[in-house]
Amino acid sequence: MSGNEVMHAARLHAAGDLRVEQVQRATITSPDEVLIRIAACGICPSDLRAYTGVRPMGRGEPYTPGHEWAGEVIAVGDATQGFAVGDRVVPSWRVVCGVCHYCVRGIYNYCENLRRGVVRGGFAEYGAATVQSLLRIPDAVSYAEACFCEPLACCINGNRYSQIPFGANVVVIGAGPIGLMHLQLAKLAGARVIVSDLSAVRLESAEELGADAVIDASTENVVQRVKDLTDGYGADAVMVAVGAPKALAQALEMAGLCATVNYFAGTYPPTTIPLDPNLIHYKQIRLTGSHDYSPLDFENALRLIAQGSVRVAPLISHDLPLERVKEGFDVVRAQAGLKVIIHMAD
Repeated sequence: MSGNEVMHAARLHAAGDLRVEQVQRATITSPDEVLIRIAACGICPSDLRAYTGVRPMGRGEPYTPGHEWAGEVIAVGDATQGFAVGDRVVPSWRVVCGVCHYCVRGIYNYCENLRRGVVRGGFAEYGAATVQSLLRIPDAVSYAEACFCEPLACCINGNRYSQIPFGANVVVIGAGPIGLMHLQLAKLAGARVIVSDLSAVRLESAEELGADAVIDASTENVVQRVKDLTDGYGADAVMVAVGAPKALAQALEMAGLCATVNYFAGTYPPTTIPLDPNLIHYKQIRLTGSHDYSPLDFENALRLIAQGSVRVAPLISHDLPLERVKEGFDVVRAQAGLKVIIHMAD
């Protein structure tokens, strides 16, 4: 392979075995694709699950992970329209068909015919993506900020599905990057937001981003504190942004009458929790979850970032080069920061 045909990419060989290697450079394989010089890619909890082995990789190894990425178009396919070389873009990995049973009902996050693989691994110097997946990044938005479009879109879907009323008391359990985005979305909806976490440092971030009250779950009775802060009524909505069984149980206890409880985070390794049906029945709790996002959620995510309505730059705790990607994954595994962004070499 000549120098023009190769690139550096992170390759996951097995749990914990993530290596930066020289591989075949990404290429355009369809006329509706563009080739992108990747600038940045965020580490997602789903990437971490494969890295730690708590979730099967689900594909042949090794492979290049990463789906929260952004970069610059450097080549276009023959059938591309609306994008040109030099455009700064962010691709959505969820390329929906628009015609399946769920898409025609507007449930795009459960599309049965996702075009998997047409937006390829982000922890690499180059990637290909179909134009159907692309949004142009506004000048005021950095590549690192654009990497938040995918996780923010998931939060928007969860926020909308939870039907948070104006003026509600909302509790966000977990002040990681996801919880801090949920905090900001709930504030935009006119809610009073209480954030709970075990980390004093993360709670400080929550306060800086507008939390009306914070609860240190390592020292306080979270359920009682929520009731104290809501005059004994409990929360109108609870967004559970961690997969801890204790937090899932506490959410139902702190919920008030006719509240919505959203189990937003996946729980790994998979587990079960005791559930008192009478708690849901007599309090008329709406217990739900939310999964992924729609194309409109992705578009709205970029718009909210560009407007400054959701601030994502303060969520970046580590900005590392590609050669330190394994270190970045270990930082996320240890919960030693907030969001880790990997920048590629020029």
